[in-house]
Amino acid sequence: MKISKYIASAIIALITLNSCSKDDPIPVIDQEEVGSARLVFTEVEVEAHGDHFHYNDFAGQEKDSIIFEGEKFLPPVGAHMHLEVGKTYRFELRVFDFAGRQSQKTFIDRDDQHFAFWIGAPADALKIIYADKKEDKTKVKVGTIGYITVLKASESFNWRYIMRHLNPGVKTSIDVEKDIQNKDFTKFGGANDIDVKFETHLVADDQSGHGH
Repeated sequence: MKISKYIASAIIALITLNSCSKDDPIPVIDQEEVGSARLVFTEVEVEAHGDHFHYNDFAGQEKDSIIFEGEKFLPPVGAHMHLEVGKTYRFELRVFDFAGRQSQKTFIDRDDQHFAFWIGAPADALKIIYADKKEDKTKVKVGTIGYITVLKASESFNWRYIMRHLNPGVKTSIDVEKDIQNKDFTKFGGANDIDVKFETHLVADDQSGHGH
């Protein structure tokens, strides 16, 4: 009888265990959700400080943006960005999930898995640096915010911004200063979280009246 009781107890425990296992929720892997995106460009003043620079806002600074939305994340028809030679602009990526909440912070929180590439500008026409910071002020290189200095004029070109979700360990193979404009970005394994294009024109100062 004792053996039968032990067997019965074991069977009940096994049934209970299986029942709990089936009822446990399957872990959900949090993924970046992008409903729309915006790139904002704001002219800034550059102030040299020894071996680095400060980028300061000022009264009357130019500010412009392009919104990407819809199934294919296309900019508005006729959208056009022009940046002036000799000027520096702060760019900011703003991402909105499908509920309209800003979510670009996710890319910074997961800086080891994300890096942005700017593709399509003429060679040596731009200098781009990244200036991302986590909530604790730790500096990281992701590409949600940074500074673009225009070095020379160019005809219009299609500028492509790509926020790439990198495979584990890939970020360490990226030179975060030199690879920002690397056209061979697909060699860094992963998938694109954001991939948008917009027409851009780098203009000389005397062309500042050029329309957007």
